[in-house]
Amino acid sequence: MKLYKSDFLTNDGSILNVLRVALPLILSSSCHAVNMFTDRLMLTRYSASSAAAALTSGLTSFTLQCFFVGAVGYAGTFVAQYSGARQNKRVGTAVWQGIFLALLGALFMASCCLWIPYLFGALNHEPEVEKQENIYFTWLALGSGVFLLQQALSCFWSGRGKTMMVLQVSILVTLLNLPLNYAFIYGKFGCPEMGTAGAALGTVLAALGGLVIYAIGFFGLKSARKHYNTCSNIFDWDMFKRMLKYSSPNGIQLMSDLAAFNVFVLLLSLYGVQIQEASSIVFGINNLSFCPIMGIGMTASILVGQCVGANDIPHAKKSVRSARTIMLIYMSIMMVLFAGFPEVVLSPFVRAGDAAQVEVMRLARIMLIFVAAYLFGDGLVLVYSNAVRGAGDTKYIMYLTTVMAWGFFTIPCLIMRLLGCSVWWLWGTLSAYILLFGWCCYRRYRSGKWTKMKVIEDTL
Repeated sequence: MKLYKSDFLTNDGSILNVLRVALPLILSSSCHAVNMFTDRLMLTRYSASSAAAALTSGLTSFTLQCFFVGAVGYAGTFVAQYSGARQNKRVGTAVWQGIFLALLGALFMASCCLWIPYLFGALNHEPEVEKQENIYFTWLALGSGVFLLQQALSCFWSGRGKTMMVLQVSILVTLLNLPLNYAFIYGKFGCPEMGTAGAALGTVLAALGGLVIYAIGFFGLKSARKHYNTCSNIFDWDMFKRMLKYSSPNGIQLMSDLAAFNVFVLLLSLYGVQIQEASSIVFGINNLSFCPIMGIGMTASILVGQCVGANDIPHAKKSVRSARTIMLIYMSIMMVLFAGFPEVVLSPFVRAGDAAQVEVMRLARIMLIFVAAYLFGDGLVLVYSNAVRGAGDTKYIMYLTTVMAWGFFTIPCLIMRLLGCSVWWLWGTLSAYILLFGWCCYRRYRSGKWTKMKVIEDTL
């Protein structure tokens, strides 16, 4: 494999060529969705308390680390713009700044283990659910460095449009995740039965396998060291400051969005274990629609970044239009599936002979209708917010997310809960918020302000 050849050079922005970059990212994101789906499925079949705890503590863990997830992932925008500008010697240095941010994130997450039990204790969940929440969070938090470092190194390939490498690693992680989770949750193949802790441990070990492959490619390949300086010019203070400048709003935006959604999930848990379990199942299913479109959003960001680096804005706009078309087709299929065939979607989660789960499945079918209602809003958010961020328009998206997520979503939901409103009022607010947010992201893209932005230094 010749690492120095850029896929961008042969991509004309058409649907087929955008798909060539996007499909591996779509499948990679789908692998992540499969991992979450199967983990949730195994825990659902293991015990109701484990399934309920996994959503709350898993989302809390991701919310706390998502500032660093957003910041580390933004290294891919630097890689994309340097690739578009043919400044290949700066690519390795950009990835290294992401590595440093990942290490800071790992230290922060480890410190969260000291106080997180007080948060879960304040929620007044059932004792067994609270116990499993603490266990699941601790394992994920201590393993967060693996996830963040894997993300940092993946930017070396994704930012240059080498998305097949990302897919291959994702497939490897999925192939490791399934048996490892099965073994540690249920105590198979000579492994101890760890239940909730086993789900987290299996996920961390699988991610470690992916990290090793990325590390070999980044540090070990001679062509990478020669053409991209992957083992030299490790720290660049000027670039690190610029990365913080642009990636911090990206991280804050992701953190604000996830924090608002986490509050929503915690509010749902106050309606009882059945609502909590049904929500856990439905959000696991929702990942089947959400995660693949994340691949489309990542593609929009990569291609816009490369086009901005190459000063080719018309090419960027054509690529975004193609990404939008792919998103609309996929979301239409998911909408029909969720709204028209909910029994098919929910069937893997049914526990045979469990009469108490009948009500959970009834609630989940209703929730899927609300999910189907906001799918197009999700798609607009992912395509257009990633497109403008690929140019460097991160501050506006941060402000927009904060205002929308809290002013139009979380705070109204809190008020509804205090007033004793039905849980379906909260779900209706979620659908309306996502649709409105998607329209706002589209309007920002249409304003064209992103066309005058760039995150890399100008060259003569």
